[in-house]
Amino acid sequence: MARHGPWLHRLATAIVGPGDSADATQEALLRAWRDLPGLRRPENFEAWLRRILVNHCRDIGRARGRRLTEIRVDALAELAELGGDLRPGVERTTDLAIALSLLSIGQRTVLALHYAEDLSLREVAAMLGIPIGTAKSRLNAALVELRRRIGEVER
Repeated sequence: MARHGPWLHRLATAIVGPGDSADATQEALLRAWRDLPGLRRPENFEAWLRRILVNHCRDIGRARGRRLTEIRVDALAELAELGGDLRPGVERTTDLAIALSLLSIGQRTVLALHYAEDLSLREVAAMLGIPIGTAKSRLNAALVELRRRIGEVER
């Protein structure tokens, strides 16, 4: 818990927001503890644990629908550094936070895995069980939607 809890919580916050992140982290750790005897390759423990958390966050997102009302920007702070990629000069992190909260759970998941967890698109694709081309298109769609949402928030 002490070793993996902080980064799991950060990832959960980026995907489901602060309201559900503690529960998601705790549930992922409980599931990992329960399923630990089934882990075949101990060297893949972190990837396995990340997958458990992401799957649980996706379950939360599906059960909740799009009712996310808040997300912490610091969980995806790297996105703000992409100013030119998203739009020149995101002046206020509030705009980014609101825009992120309006994205779907799938879009936030791809953004969080790629930018907050620093996974390659190949690793994101493997984590989500999708082809790499699909991961690329989902990331692109998430960035396009994020740009659009930032524009709406500023108006």
